[in-house]
Amino acid sequence: MAENARKSEAEPMKKLWIWLPVLIIAGSIFISSSIPYDKQNIQPLLRQYVDKDFFIRWFSWVNFMYGKKEISIANLGVPAFLEFFIRKGAHFISYFVLGFLLSRVLRAFKLKGWRNALLALFLAVLYASSDELHQAFTASRNGMILDVWLDGAGAACGIGVMMSSARTRRNGMRTDKG
Repeated sequence: MAENARKSEAEPMKKLWIWLPVLIIAGSIFISSSIPYDKQNIQPLLRQYVDKDFFIRWFSWVNFMYGKKEISIANLGVPAFLEFFIRKGAHFISYFVLGFLLSRVLRAFKLKGWRNALLALFLAVLYASSDELHQAFTASRNGMILDVWLDGAGAACGIGVMMSSARTRRNGMRTDKG
């Protein structure tokens, strides 16, 4: 009886602690968005350590518009071209993790299936939107709706992985018992 009482007392604390990873990734995103571009610029490092000829040879055919900016080696040069993909990859990965963690938290609160996915995606996209708005007020940064779409795609993939792994665990438990 006392053991059950301890378990029921620990349950609310467990549900609070499950939010910690979400807060850490959201805080990391916020801090990163607060830093002016000139303090995050990795182009000098790329200029120093990257073999430009390799990228020119293999990626000079890449050319597309992102917002109003042409993304190509010819237009940006190798360091800025690589930095673009590193920065957009960071967007995708950060929101992949955020989506995964949000879905995990919602699952702990017994929200499953498509309701879990939709709410987790809504929360991630809402945060991405607020983050892009925040960037618009940061020196030498700008907010872009395309980045919200990219963040949403990352979150959707993270949510998909979380839901798939939960389904795999659930199905694995069924076959172990049967």
